[in-house]
Amino acid sequence: MNEIVLDNTKRGDFRQCKMKYYLRHVRGLQPNYGSTAIRFGVAWHGIMEGYYGWVIEHGFPNNKDERVAAMEAGLILGLQKYEAETKKKEYIDDYKNFNTAAEAFAAYLTWSAQDLTFMEILHTEKVFDHQLLPESVGEEELMSKLPSIRFTGKIDLCLNMDNQVWIQDFKTTAWILSQAVLKSNRSPQLIGYSYAADKAFGFNVNGCLILFCHLSAYKSKKTGEYGSPKFEFRRVPQVYSPGDITAWKLSFLDTVREIVYCTETGFWAESFDNCY
Repeated sequence: MNEIVLDNTKRGDFRQCKMKYYLRHVRGLQPNYGSTAIRFGVAWHGIMEGYYGWVIEHGFPNNKDERVAAMEAGLILGLQKYEAETKKKEYIDDYKNFNTAAEAFAAYLTWSAQDLTFMEILHTEKVFDHQLLPESVGEEELMSKLPSIRFTGKIDLCLNMDNQVWIQDFKTTAWILSQAVLKSNRSPQLIGYSYAADKAFGFNVNGCLILFCHLSAYKSKKTGEYGSPKFEFRRVPQVYSPGDITAWKLSFLDTVREIVYCTETGFWAESFDNCY
């Protein structure tokens, strides 16, 4: 094995269950049924990419015609991604559909109406492909026994807010929002993106903002139908220390070390704690 290319999805699957990683990323197997939550997230990311792509080109909309054009850019790209995701798998539909995503977008535009007074959008979705190099004696010793490693991913947004540069990640959740916020503080994805941000953009980034879109809907026990969805938004800053970054990188390298072992031995253990 001369090189390993690892993103956060593959890393997370391996940490959850080595056999899951093997089946999904080595054998290329996928379930027939898809997750409506994941499909909603794909649509939401598409909406945000289309909308903020328009903002980068034209600036924040400040009249009716511009607002319509910006909304249209977001909805068109979001629908394209939603339909593409729908074609991949079968779904048991619920309230997390594109109509709900469009409603959430309208609510988000109202919630974020004052952003134009203190925010400048610098970049929309940015793909990075970073070659990991040792930055300490411990990392050099560990990496000397490993193949070349490339860390890849996609940063949702880069913005200047109150004269500070941040990356922003869009999260959709139906979980208890306060719990989702607390959990994000130790998110390996966000710590990894904070590490990669300076290298991806070529300038220093203060930290990471997580833009949560929380959605929920009541399901009638009598009819089985969902009521009108409700939305809540929260923008949460996360600043990671050099110690956090160092610990994340060592954990990432340790995952690579285990992947190499499993690949060489052909032994992919099942995790009975996480998979069922």
